[in-house]
Amino acid sequence: MMKVSVLVPVYGVEKYVDQCAKTLFGQTYNDIEYVFVDDCTPDNSISIIQQVLSEYPYREPQMHIIRHDRNRGLGAARKTALAAATGDFVLNVDSDDHLPLDAIEKLVARQQQTGADIVSGNYSSDFENGTIVAHHEWHGDRDVCLKLMLIQHTLLPHIWARLIRKTVYTEYGIDSVEGINMAEDMALTPRLIHAAQQVAYVEDSVYFYRDDSSASTFANHLSMKHVLSYVKANETLWQYFRQNDKNGDFLFALETGMLNVYYQALAVGMDKQQLAELLSYRPQTGLFRCLQGLFAHRQTISLLRLGYLTVKWCYKKRLMASF
Repeated sequence: MMKVSVLVPVYGVEKYVDQCAKTLFGQTYNDIEYVFVDDCTPDNSISIIQQVLSEYPYREPQMHIIRHDRNRGLGAARKTALAAATGDFVLNVDSDDHLPLDAIEKLVARQQQTGADIVSGNYSSDFENGTIVAHHEWHGDRDVCLKLMLIQHTLLPHIWARLIRKTVYTEYGIDSVEGINMAEDMALTPRLIHAAQQVAYVEDSVYFYRDDSSASTFANHLSMKHVLSYVKANETLWQYFRQNDKNGDFLFALETGMLNVYYQALAVGMDKQQLAELLSYRPQTGLFRCLQGLFAHRQTISLLRLGYLTVKWCYKKRLMASF
């Protein structure tokens, strides 16, 4: 059997982690290693995980808890978990979310059928009022999927709900970045998909995302702190693709996404000079050089937003025209 390492960062989730742990330890697939990273959580999250584990004694030899000596953030916790993983594949799970009990079995079965480096599944939003909303994302050509991620707010770059061959991380030097705690998926998932030789998909929902928990803050409560992390995530992407996309296959998609980066940064009050110090991106193609003037002032935010949405819409239509 193929060994799967389930990587779980833990911080401030005592309200939700009981359900998460039960669905992890109760998986129908057997060859699993559990790596929980205690990022100095201030509550009883770890005690709850250990209590749940006592109900699944056959999982105890598969369980590891690593504790940071100080709170280092989500990016560092994911990095620590990956370094400790010994499985052939890894599955990232946020500790306020949960899984169907056959999720890993389905992902592994699809991987065995296809030999893919990454197997992604659909997911469902789980709201605190008990509502479950299923999401069925478009799955098709790998390059098209990657471009849809890079233009942003089209195909989500979530790291969870994806079974990922560990060597895709290690052979290409791809890892989470300490200090990127919001939008860390944006910095990580597109690089992994670009490095993968083959990707495959499971049409079933393999993940329940807790849509309105306190941990789900980036989309709901944008602040300067969040946008700083978001800018750093996109800087990581820009550096990676400038080094590894020698033919510029993904340049237009990447530059489209950068319009949104500028919009979000200016919208929370970041000035152009501060942004230039954090982001090495400079427009590379004619269209984006023409739009560069909109980057300069907060007064042009509405035009910048309109420019981004227009370019994204046209490019998406072009991408999808052949499918």
